[in-house]
Amino acid sequence: MDNILRRTTFIVADIEAAIAFYTSVFGWTVWYDNTLAPDPRFPPAAPAGTKCRLVILKVDDPEIGMLGFMQYEIDIPSIFPRKEDKVRTGDAILVINSEDPDAVYERAKQTKANIVAPPVDWEVPSHDGKGTIKLRTMSLFDPNGIYMEVNRRGG
Repeated sequence: MDNILRRTTFIVADIEAAIAFYTSVFGWTVWYDNTLAPDPRFPPAAPAGTKCRLVILKVDDPEIGMLGFMQYEIDIPSIFPRKEDKVRTGDAILVINSEDPDAVYERAKQTKANIVAPPVDWEVPSHDGKGTIKLRTMSLFDPNGIYMEVNRRGG
Protein backbone atom coordinates (compact mmCIF):
# COMPACT_ATOMS: atom_id res chain seq x y z
CA MET A 1 0.00 0.00 0.00
CA ASP A 2 1.38 3.41 -0.96
CA ASN A 3 -0.28 5.61 1.67
CA ILE A 4 -0.76 4.48 5.26
CA LEU A 5 -1.99 6.65 8.12
CA ARG A 6 0.68 6.23 10.80
CA ARG A 7 -0.74 8.25 13.68
CA THR A 8 -2.74 11.25 14.73
CA THR A 9 -1.02 13.89 16.85
CA PHE A 10 -2.79 16.60 18.83
CA ILE A 11 -1.30 19.86 20.12
CA VAL A 12 -2.46 20.11 23.72
CA ALA A 13 -2.20 22.57 26.58
CA ASP A 14 -1.59 19.87 29.24
CA ILE A 15 0.43 16.89 28.05
CA GLU A 16 0.62 15.36 31.53
CA ALA A 17 -3.19 15.26 31.66
CA ALA A 18 -3.23 13.58 28.23
CA ILE A 19 -0.71 10.93 29.30
CA ALA A 20 -2.54 10.25 32.56
CA PHE A 21 -5.94 10.03 30.87
CA TYR A 22 -5.05 7.66 28.01
CA THR A 23 -2.81 5.39 30.09
CA SER A 24 -5.32 5.06 32.95
CA VAL A 25 -8.57 4.92 30.96
CA PHE A 26 -7.42 2.84 27.96
CA GLY A 27 -4.23 1.20 29.24
CA TRP A 28 -2.11 2.52 26.39
CA THR A 29 1.64 2.87 26.96
CA VAL A 30 4.19 5.61 26.29
CA TRP A 31 6.28 4.59 23.28
CA TYR A 32 8.14 7.90 22.69
CA ASP A 33 8.74 10.88 25.01
CA ASN A 34 11.19 13.60 23.99
CA THR A 35 11.71 17.33 23.90
CA LEU A 36 12.57 18.69 20.47
CA ALA A 37 12.50 21.83 18.34
CA PRO A 38 10.39 20.85 15.32
CA ASP A 39 10.81 22.52 11.96
CA PRO A 40 8.21 25.34 11.98
CA ARG A 41 6.74 23.94 8.75
CA PHE A 42 6.00 20.55 10.34
CA PRO A 43 3.61 21.51 11.96
CA PRO A 44 3.24 25.25 11.31
CA ALA A 45 2.45 26.08 14.94
CA ALA A 46 5.34 28.02 16.49
CA PRO A 47 8.40 30.10 15.54
CA ALA A 48 11.66 28.35 14.58
CA GLY A 49 13.59 27.05 17.58
CA THR A 50 10.52 26.77 19.81
CA LYS A 51 10.76 23.57 21.78
CA CYS A 52 7.95 21.16 22.41
CA ARG A 53 7.48 17.87 24.14
CA LEU A 54 6.25 15.07 21.92
CA VAL A 55 4.74 11.97 23.49
CA ILE A 56 3.54 9.08 21.36
CA LEU A 57 1.38 6.38 22.89
CA LYS A 58 1.30 2.82 21.58
CA VAL A 59 -2.27 1.61 21.14
CA ASP A 60 -3.70 -1.71 20.08
CA ASP A 61 -4.00 -1.61 16.30
CA PRO A 62 -1.63 -3.41 13.94
CA GLU A 63 -1.75 -0.65 11.29
CA ILE A 64 -2.27 2.74 12.91
CA GLY A 65 -1.43 1.95 16.49
CA MET A 66 -0.04 5.31 17.62
CA LEU A 67 -1.53 8.48 19.11
CA GLY A 68 0.65 11.55 19.66
CA PHE A 69 0.48 14.67 21.81
CA MET A 70 2.63 17.81 21.55
CA GLN A 71 2.92 20.58 24.10
CA TYR A 72 4.94 23.64 23.13
CA GLU A 73 6.94 25.72 25.62
CA ILE A 74 4.89 28.74 24.52
CA ASP A 75 1.13 29.18 24.33
CA ILE A 76 -0.27 28.10 20.98
CA PRO A 77 -3.62 29.65 19.99
CA SER A 78 -6.25 27.11 20.79
CA ILE A 79 -9.93 26.34 20.63
CA PHE A 80 -9.52 24.56 23.98
CA PRO A 81 -10.69 24.62 26.69
CA ARG A 82 -14.18 24.45 25.30
CA LYS A 83 -16.93 26.72 26.52
CA GLU A 84 -19.58 24.42 25.11
CA ASP A 85 -19.91 20.69 24.63
CA LYS A 86 -20.08 20.62 20.84
CA VAL A 87 -17.76 19.39 18.12
CA ARG A 88 -17.02 22.07 15.53
CA THR A 89 -15.99 22.14 11.89
CA GLY A 90 -12.36 21.08 11.60
CA ASP A 91 -12.31 19.18 14.90
CA ALA A 92 -11.02 15.63 14.95
CA ILE A 93 -13.14 12.81 16.29
CA LEU A 94 -11.28 9.88 17.80
CA VAL A 95 -13.22 6.65 17.28
CA ILE A 96 -11.96 3.98 19.64
CA ASN A 97 -13.01 0.36 19.45
CA SER A 98 -13.32 -1.16 22.92
CA GLU A 99 -14.30 -4.61 24.09
CA ASP A 100 -15.95 -2.98 27.11
CA PRO A 101 -17.23 0.60 26.69
CA ASP A 102 -18.94 0.31 30.09
CA ALA A 103 -15.60 -0.26 31.83
CA VAL A 104 -14.06 2.65 29.89
CA TYR A 105 -16.96 4.81 31.06
CA GLU A 106 -16.36 3.86 34.72
CA ARG A 107 -12.63 4.67 34.44
CA ALA A 108 -13.31 7.93 32.59
CA LYS A 109 -15.65 9.07 35.36
CA GLN A 110 -12.63 9.04 37.69
CA THR A 111 -10.81 11.65 35.54
CA LYS A 112 -11.45 15.25 34.51
CA ALA A 113 -13.07 14.08 31.28
CA ASN A 114 -16.36 15.67 30.21
CA ILE A 115 -18.72 12.75 29.60
CA VAL A 116 -21.22 13.58 26.84
CA ALA A 117 -23.13 10.29 26.79
CA PRO A 118 -22.85 7.15 28.93
CA PRO A 119 -22.86 3.83 27.06
CA VAL A 120 -26.00 3.24 24.97
CA ASP A 121 -27.05 0.69 22.37
CA TRP A 122 -27.90 2.01 18.92
CA GLU A 123 -27.68 1.15 15.21
CA VAL A 124 -26.24 2.73 12.07
CA PRO A 125 -26.65 1.69 8.42
CA SER A 126 -23.99 -0.69 7.12
CA HIS A 127 -21.52 0.59 4.51
CA ASP A 128 -23.47 -1.04 1.69
CA GLY A 129 -26.83 0.23 2.97
CA LYS A 130 -28.27 -3.30 3.03
CA GLY A 131 -28.21 -3.82 6.76
CA THR A 132 -27.40 -2.26 10.10
CA ILE A 133 -24.47 -2.27 12.46
CA LYS A 134 -25.32 -2.61 16.15
CA LEU A 135 -23.12 -0.58 18.48
CA ARG A 136 -22.62 0.00 22.18
CA THR A 137 -21.23 3.55 22.30
CA MET A 138 -20.27 6.26 24.78
CA SER A 139 -18.76 9.68 24.08
CA LEU A 140 -16.67 12.23 25.94
CA PHE A 141 -14.19 15.08 25.73
CA ASP A 142 -10.82 14.22 27.31
CA PRO A 143 -9.18 16.64 29.82
CA ASN A 144 -7.64 18.61 26.89
CA GLY A 145 -10.99 18.90 25.07
CA ILE A 146 -10.43 16.20 22.43
CA TYR A 147 -13.70 14.51 21.52
CA MET A 148 -14.03 10.75 21.17
CA GLU A 149 -16.54 8.01 20.64
CA VAL A 150 -15.80 4.69 22.30
CA ASN A 151 -17.75 1.78 20.88
CA ARG A 152 -18.08 -1.95 20.52
CA ARG A 153 -19.65 -3.46 17.43
CA GLY A 154 -22.41 -5.91 18.09
CA GLY A 155 -24.12 -3.88 20.78
